[in-house]
This record gives sequence, structure tokens and C-alpha cells, in this order.
Amino acid sequence: MNIGWDEEIGKPSMKVWLQWLKDLPKLETLHLERCYKPQEFGKVTSAQLHLFCDASEVGYGICAYLRLTNEDNRIHCVLVMAKSRVAPLKKITTPRMELTAATVAVRLSEVILQELQYKTDNIFFWTDSMSVLRNIANTTSRFKTFVANRLTTIHEGSDVSQWKHVNTKSYPAKCASRAMTFEKLKQTRMWF
Repeated sequence: MNIGWDEEIGKPSMKVWLQWLKDLPKLETLHLERCYKPQEFGKVTSAQLHLFCDASEVGYGICAYLRLTNEDNRIHCVLVMAKSRVAPLKKITTPRMELTAATVAVRLSEVILQELQYKTDNIFFWTDSMSVLRNIANTTSRFKTFVANRLTTIHEGSDVSQWKHVNTKSYPAKCASRAMTFEKLKQTRMWF
């Protein structure tokens, strides 16, 4: 907005800021289980890590879920970690933001695997961006520096076969890449 620290912000921005301040204490009401496996779940026979990445004009986000299967083929999915970042002040295209989110997803998977106490059978990366999937699958073309650097990180930390497309409507990472009030997040069953 190109305003100084001492200058007042406009009414629309002030309204958003005050709403955020009002929502902040509500976070205390949010309850997340600390244990990934439910108490009565039984023996885990399979553990998969699923990472979803998304970007929008306001930012990008990644969320990681652990998918457990027990001896009775019962499945339990739990949010392990999420990360979001605000879009840079210098505007970049949404496809570049999507590629950056994919890069962060790979880095996040490495951190989670170091700390996770489950041996994972598979790791899957999900995106709704076909351009990201095409770039990841394209191992023969030369790309400009921005894209090439991100693709190097993605190729070093994952395999092309681990990357999958997901429909935008059934996609939890959009909760992390877009502005959302606490009440709306709390009602978003897909996120939790």
C-alpha cells in the first residue's frame, strides 16, 4: 500500500485487521488430538504421508496428512502439519506460486519424515495445478532459473510418480492458501 509505519491504514484494511484480532482469542477453543493414532485403532499395518500444496494471489499453503490403515482395513487420516506463506510483495504469477508451494511441500515432507515415528509405505504429493505436474514430468527441457531451481529441489526430494492431480473442490490445501476466518476454518471438515 506504500504507506509509512506512522500513517493510518485505510478503513477496509482496518476492518480486516480488527476482525483478525477478534478471531485470535477463538484459537483457544480449537482442539486437536496430540496422538495420530486413535486409542482403539489397533495395530497399524500401513502408513502413508499425503501432502497437498496450493497457491492463490494472496499466498500459498501446504498441509500434510498421515493415513493409517489397521488390520481390519480401517483407515484413519490426521493432519500432521501445515504451513502457509503470504505472497511476496513483488507480484509473481500463480503458476510460479504453485511451483513454489510444491517445492515447500517436498521440503516439508523431509522434515516430517525425520520426526515421524511411523515408517511410511508411500508418500504422495497432491496439486490441482496441471502446469506444476507438466513441469515436474518434463525432465528433458531446459527451464529459466526460477523454475529450474524449484524443479531441482522437487526432483531431488521426490519421484515424478509420487505427484498426483486432485480436484480443486476436494482439496484441503486451499484452506491454507486463501484468507479464511476462524469460524469458516472451524467449519471446514476437510481440513481437520
